[in-house]
Amino acid sequence: MLQDPEVVRDWDVDDWNRFLPQARQARLLGRCYHLFGQHGLLDAVPARLVDQMRGALAQTRYVQSQALRELGQVCRVLDRQGIPVMALKGVAYLAAALPPSHWRNLSDIDLLVPIAEIERAEQALMRSGWLPNGEFDSYDQHYYRAWMHEIPPLVHRARETEVDLHHNLAPPVSRIRINATRLWEASLEVADPHGQSVRVPGPADMLLHNAVHLFMNDELRGGLRDVVDFRDLFEHFAQQDEAFEPGLLARANELGCGRPLYYATSTARRLTGLAASDRFLAEVGRHAPALPVRRLMAWLIEQLMSPRRLGAWQTTLADRLLFLRSHWVRMPPGMLIRHLTHKAFRSRKETDAVEPDLPG
Repeated sequence: MLQDPEVVRDWDVDDWNRFLPQARQARLLGRCYHLFGQHGLLDAVPARLVDQMRGALAQTRYVQSQALRELGQVCRVLDRQGIPVMALKGVAYLAAALPPSHWRNLSDIDLLVPIAEIERAEQALMRSGWLPNGEFDSYDQHYYRAWMHEIPPLVHRARETEVDLHHNLAPPVSRIRINATRLWEASLEVADPHGQSVRVPGPADMLLHNAVHLFMNDELRGGLRDVVDFRDLFEHFAQQDEAFEPGLLARANELGCGRPLYYATSTARRLTGLAASDRFLAEVGRHAPALPVRRLMAWLIEQLMSPRRLGAWQTTLADRLLFLRSHWVRMPPGMLIRHLTHKAFRSRKETDAVEPDLPG
């Protein structure tokens, strides 16, 4: 359906019953409504499903307005401190009025600040009413601040939108080391729908962040929405600029993001019908892994993102294997063993605390 929406004209009740839970789980109900409207297909969709998709889109509009408000609040606080801010991912698409802004929901707002300013930014926000969104012990604090590319998430005490403050697009200990200074150099200033000025990544960096986020940072669960984002953004930028494809390849080489770009491109082609030139596909294919790994990854990704039915054992297996892979590419082996051991030990302690031994 994502590749050829016209197929829905031939769907029966069973097809629609399979479609609805999958689209809901993938957070694509709003996108599907927009897609059906673009292709004049709403008359082919059962009325009850149209109502559900409209409801999802209405809820998305509300969340988007909350996200823009939160973005404005954060930017005002940090601007008073002279700390630059860059919007990332969903809130960046929204601020820049890019195609996903018509339908994309947000669970939080992701922002980038320079690494030299992240501690000062955190303190400024906490003085203005933002608090840690959860309980983080000393290990969690060290994990975020020494190993990851962000601080623990924050939430304002009077509002519920989570703020994730990053200083890079990938962890400093991962196999991909991105020079964040180059992200700032290529960033663009835009006016969001409320007229507020904010910086967003350049077009190529926006696509590369999508790819790194999906295929490096354990975000493949429910990641079909982000694959659709990749497809929509890629085709939008390619239509605007004939030099976009070679520029994206050059930027991937510059930032060391060739492998995530390969996975994002190949997945978007298989699952969403991404339209890219043969030359681009040949060049990005140079970043592909060995054939056995390539085939295994394709199978795992499709089992997780596009299962034949929800709850299948293949999906559970793919989820666990891709979860382990995400940690493997983000941490050196010694650090990974230490981290997984700590998590397993803490999980056991929490289970014992919740479920005391029964009397003999």
